[in-house]
Amino acid sequence: MTNVSSVENNITERVYKLVQAYVFRKTESKSGIKWDDFKNRKVKDPNTNRERIDVPQRYREAREKVCMDAFLRFRACHAKEDFVSYFTGTICSVPHYLPEAEYQTVADTILSDVRWEEVKALAMLALSSFSRV
Repeated sequence: MTNVSSVENNITERVYKLVQAYVFRKTESKSGIKWDDFKNRKVKDPNTNRERIDVPQRYREAREKVCMDAFLRFRACHAKEDFVSYFTGTICSVPHYLPEAEYQTVADTILSDVRWEEVKALAMLALSSFSRV
């Protein structure tokens, strides 16, 4: 018997990772800058006196646009068919590694008449969290 909270954490984590891969790939494609090119470059924030990653403006703007466009498109999905089509055609358009068990969990949840809206909410939440760097 599968632990319900384990399955819930799995879908939450998996949607987060799927969205993360999409955002990183699309941002790199649109900005022409790879995350690995600057992820270790640090600057001190004069307002907070904390160290942060020095993100190039072009990368920052591209990432915000990628996230905003996907967020607004998800928000417009009111029917399961629209959501499934957009999720699989967009978020899944970049390479992902999904072990068989995780694939089955994501597929079952997305295709569920009841739970697809949970995946939609999780995807929108993930996009919101990735929109600022």
